[in-house]
Amino acid sequence: MSRSIRVTKAVAVASLFGAATIVAPAANAAQEPSMTITLDATVTGKTVDVAYKDSGVQYYANDGRKAMSRYGAMAFFVDYGDDSDPDGYDGRPGLTCETTGPTSPFRDSVSSGYSHTYRKAGTYTITATGYYCGEGGLQTVEKTTTVNIAKPAPAPKVSAAAHIEYTVDGLTATLVPSVTGTQHEMKYGRNKHAKYGVPLVYTMSFPEGAEVSGGATKGGIKRATCTKHGSVEFDPVMLSGDPVVVTFPKPGTYEVTLSADVCTSQRIVSKTVTIVVPPTDPTPTDPTPEPTTPTPKPTEPTPTPTTPVPTTPAPTTPAPT
Repeated sequence: MSRSIRVTKAVAVASLFGAATIVAPAANAAQEPSMTITLDATVTGKTVDVAYKDSGVQYYANDGRKAMSRYGAMAFFVDYGDDSDPDGYDGRPGLTCETTGPTSPFRDSVSSGYSHTYRKAGTYTITATGYYCGEGGLQTVEKTTTVNIAKPAPAPKVSAAAHIEYTVDGLTATLVPSVTGTQHEMKYGRNKHAKYGVPLVYTMSFPEGAEVSGGATKGGIKRATCTKHGSVEFDPVMLSGDPVVVTFPKPGTYEVTLSADVCTSQRIVSKTVTIVVPPTDPTPTDPTPEPTTPTPKPTEPTPTPTTPVPTTPAPTTPAPT
């Protein structure tokens, strides 16, 4: 709160210049006492922050011995309209107002520090009341403003799911764990609304005998707690950074599980995959040739015997003599 009050007692002035110097300059004496108040309210959720200012001119105040000029109001208060204790300044104890005579200007300013949190939603009238020395003695001025405190928005719907993608090569499987969906913000240290897109804790479990290398099989945000505010999307990047590489001892069927603690009503989401490692193929051998039946060679036909036919020699013609 920025509040500056300066009081100049007339007795101090009189010791230097005499009692006659108590009278204020003619310019001040001609001013009529008055007071103006400015009131601004800013609402954030259920909390209102108030900026208060006042200014004006007033008669001197008397502490029972001497009159004095005051450069602040006699008092001012801010009532938040819900039966809570008001904020303000009370400078009146032991003082009374002069009703005639010289006047002095005054001013007050409260730019921060007046903050109030309402317990429930509703419409409230904030009233600022200022007190100053005016005609007839102590006078008051009021300034009001209205604020609406809305019902808090329902928590956004959030939901998460765990996943494991994998490939198999021989006895080795390469796994990529992830969590998708949205979760509420976290509280981490002094940060009440940490927007982390990773689970609080996650861990992976493997069958006995499996050898794990690469990536990380557990992690999360240590010492963080869940809130019920906001909605944060999970980072699509795999949880472990690098893929998780698992080598199984022999062919067979194996289960791998991812379990994650998330900031949703589910709290725990998990995924179990069944990985089948097929048997290795035997070394191929040359196949035994099938027996073949030889094709017989064609045989030449046996010649049929023939009886020679006798030939009769042709007659000859004798040569002439």
